[in-house]
Amino acid sequence: MDAIFTLPYSEYEVINILKKKLKNGCSFYIPTSRQQKGIDFIIHNNKSNKHLRIQVKSSRAYVDEPRENKENKIFYKYHLWFNNFVDRYESENADYYVLFGLYPEYTSSKNIKSKRAFWKSVIFCFSEREMFDLLKSIKKTRNNKIDRFFDVSFDDPRQVFGSRGFNGDIDLSQFLLDKKLSEISKKLD
Repeated sequence: MDAIFTLPYSEYEVINILKKKLKNGCSFYIPTSRQQKGIDFIIHNNKSNKHLRIQVKSSRAYVDEPRENKENKIFYKYHLWFNNFVDRYESENADYYVLFGLYPEYTSSKNIKSKRAFWKSVIFCFSEREMFDLLKSIKKTRNNKIDRFFDVSFDDPRQVFGSRGFNGDIDLSQFLLDKKLSEISKKLD
């Protein structure tokens, strides 16, 4: 009988995407225990012998019809809610933090765009410093407690905004994985 090993879909999908996009002889290693804290996988460049430790955080997704209210505040169609882990953050555990959001892509006319294209993902990549700075920028609630969640909202997955938890909508598009690939590749070379 073979042992059963499970991997969360978010980690599996991030590894698959990085494996396709990093063309420099990289191997991927995952901890054998799901209880392992700090990292979810390691990328190792076999040629340079350099590695990066990656922590993946996934979200809950919500879909809403875009609209504006009296104050002209924009409400986006897609929302990804992430846990604010600033209170559990440990310095130097990971080199990069990847935020993974999976959402259903609807159209207003037929409900589901197509069966193949129904599930879409948005993937962010933050260096350790960038992640910590983002978490520290999340505002406090009325009770002066750190907000437990932050929200990423968008209509188009190429232009994404931090909405809940921030002082106004902040553009997070620069942290999309595709825009960070060259940085990751250089660190592995």
